[in-house]
Amino acid sequence: MANQGKQGVSKYFYDIAEEVPADKWKDFARKLQIKEVQIGRIEAEEKGIVKECCMKVLNQWRMKNGRKATLEVLRKALEDAELGDIAENIKDEELHLRIPVQETAGNGSGAHQPSTQYVYSQVSQPSSDDIKRSGTGLQPEDMDCEDYDDSLLLG
Repeated sequence: MANQGKQGVSKYFYDIAEEVPADKWKDFARKLQIKEVQIGRIEAEEKGIVKECCMKVLNQWRMKNGRKATLEVLRKALEDAELGDIAENIKDEELHLRIPVQETAGNGSGAHQPSTQYVYSQVSQPSSDDIKRSGTGLQPEDMDCEDYDDSLLLG
């Protein structure tokens, strides 16, 4: 999962932002190599609302680092900021994304024994064309329940 790119790591941002305590978000930002001046600007722009500050920090980090913004780097920053419990939650969620796949393997005696191999399931993200066609301009994670339109599923 080290090379999942921007979409892969960003799916964890909201959950992380909700869990980071008010007294730790700046330490976390520093561990992600966000500069002090940027931290101050984020705090002022977001009026000190911790969840919003964390979301902005995470998005800046992802934009700045591109493909180097990996889940492993994110976990390490969380652990270094003494937020290991959040890092563990990410690891647990990642394990739930694995789906067992049955394969047959020879055992040398001619009999085939089933073996289980774990692979990552790929959840496709809507393209910008899909979003434009939907008319909402929103990503699914941006929608509240009342924003959701079931007719989009039928189209």
